[in-house]
Amino acid sequence: MLVNGAKRLVNGAKRLVNEDKRLVNGAKRLVNGAKRLVNGAKRLVNGAKRLVNGAKSLVNGAKSLVNEYQRLIHKYQRLINKKFSIGIANC
Repeated sequence: MLVNGAKRLVNGAKRLVNEDKRLVNGAKRLVNGAKRLVNGAKRLVNGAKRLVNGAKSLVNGAKSLVNEYQRLIHKYQRLINKKFSIGIANC
């Protein structure tokens, strides 16, 4: 009877150890999942930053292009006005 009680006690202890191992493994999986989630969020933020920087660059390029066209338009307007005024003076 004492031997059977001891066997039950050992088996119960083994079950507890196995359950603890399962809990530890579950906790490890949970931590790894959380790490993956954080890394994914970081990648998402970095991608968004790149997207914003690209958009800013695009806007700056468009502004530069508009400014260059305006400069050329003013240059040719002055040239046309100068030739037109010389043409009137020659009449």
